[in-house]
Amino acid sequence: MKRKLQIIISASAASVLGLSALAQDPIKLDINGPEHASHANCPKDAAKASHIIGMTVINNQDEKLGKVRDLAVDLESGRIVEAILATGGFIGIGDTLTAVPPEALQGDVARKELRLDANKEKLKGAPKFETSNWAECCTANHLSAVYSYYGEEHDLSFIQASNGRIQSASKLMGISVTDLQDEKVGKVENLLLDLPSGRVVAVIVSSGGFLGMDGELSAVPPTVLRCTKDRGGLRFDTTKERLSSAPHFKANQWPDFSQSGYAAGVYRAYNAEPYFSTNGTTGADNTARNVSDRDGRTLTPLNQGNSQADVKTTAQIRKEIIAAKNISINAQNVKIITINGHVTLRGPVDNIKEKTLIGDIADRIALSENVDNQLQVKLTASTSN
Repeated sequence: MKRKLQIIISASAASVLGLSALAQDPIKLDINGPEHASHANCPKDAAKASHIIGMTVINNQDEKLGKVRDLAVDLESGRIVEAILATGGFIGIGDTLTAVPPEALQGDVARKELRLDANKEKLKGAPKFETSNWAECCTANHLSAVYSYYGEEHDLSFIQASNGRIQSASKLMGISVTDLQDEKVGKVENLLLDLPSGRVVAVIVSSGGFLGMDGELSAVPPTVLRCTKDRGGLRFDTTKERLSSAPHFKANQWPDFSQSGYAAGVYRAYNAEPYFSTNGTTGADNTARNVSDRDGRTLTPLNQGNSQADVKTTAQIRKEIIAAKNISINAQNVKIITINGHVTLRGPVDNIKEKTLIGDIADRIALSENVDNQLQVKLTASTSN
């Protein structure tokens, strides 16, 4: 079945390709076809670029076509532009590189493979990709030929303004990330990708050193990042206080982006517009609060105080929350806003026990008279009746 290419300027909706992962990593392979591309809410699962690169690609007749060699991405628009398949050759020698629309690939849950509706003859005639001529293979004309060949409708108008921004996903992993003052925030550890919609969900940045907390990773919306002039790094407008208030997690405890509101919270923390709809997000009923957040009547992480004492207080509370045992991802990523020593706690938690625990941590660090606990317990069938 033909599916429309969702590389368009307006926000589109799809569920996210997931992959089976290690025990400590909930990210999993979960694509079964076009029905996943029709979801209108937050991504269900997230796929690491490091998992997708190297995956075997088969066709509907279970014939092996090749492997994913790389992905071409444009972070500033948040798009996966094309997948690059290696076919033929022997252990990487003499491979032919072929460009494929990301949406043309579907996941096979049982076999942990990607499927492409094409036989070997069709693949032989497909537009080729030359890494030595990267820029030419990422032009609108070349991409138009790629998508047309696989019968995908497309709008590549954003490519005209990309001005060389399209980069190799494999080369992005490991490059330096700095703030606007050129202070090193960390490096790109990975990318979370949504192949069916052709979108980069988030860039995973090792932020522990910047925050003074070892082993910490931050999920950052791709659209807030900008390439440095030499294309050797990424830069974005952040501070320790904003980063400490935004969603982040331990390197060995990756969050499950299928948790309601988590992906939306990542975008909200950086004031970025998500490519997916958040209208159906479940959890605590924050409708009125979200409206007041947007019109400036309520404190958000962007209001975090800049003093060393305020930053330290927020970081200490966050560190103890993350260290707490048996608490949800929602609880680990509540908003902590410290201004002149006064701490405001906001966001959803899974139960009253988590709300109390987090409140006690803040009370101990900042003193109870300086803490405003606005945490909301998620609605359940029993609590909503």
